[in-house]
Amino acid sequence: MKNQDFIKDIERWEDIMGLNKAKRYSNICRLMTEYKEFRNIAIYRSGRKKIGRRIIALIYPPLSTLYIQAKEIGGGLFIQHGFSTMISAEKIGKNFWINQQVTLGYTDHTRPPILGDNVMVTCGAKVLGPITVGNNVVVGANAVVVKDVEDNVVVGGIPAKIIKRLISSGG
Repeated sequence: MKNQDFIKDIERWEDIMGLNKAKRYSNICRLMTEYKEFRNIAIYRSGRKKIGRRIIALIYPPLSTLYIQAKEIGGGLFIQHGFSTMISAEKIGKNFWINQQVTLGYTDHTRPPILGDNVMVTCGAKVLGPITVGNNVVVGANAVVVKDVEDNVVVGGIPAKIIKRLISSGG
């Protein structure tokens, strides 16, 4: 397990859920008890440690319709309503936010997508194929992304097109 990535996940969940960071252990217990999506993240972060994954899954059953098969996901992963969601990516940067009924995956045998830092993929969207999604991108609801996406934009539609440019913070 990349402990630093999991710690970043916990911190992000605490921020989004408005939890008191001084109560870290209590927060982890609450997240594992109340949020199946968080359980899936804990199982994913346990990596190749089969026994650890099985123990976590036995005590805290994961969301059975949320699949995480990405080779690498940076810290700060937040899954809101992970029902019927497939995360299959070559690489995902830090602070990734994903909603329900999203598919990240293949269109052929080459590779799944690469997503940058601070990307949000909203409900029902599809990000498919050997493409790259830049940093600070929002993929709108039900969008279908099959071509590279530049940094600092909102994309939407079928096929997805830029619908708004975001102001870069320069850092």
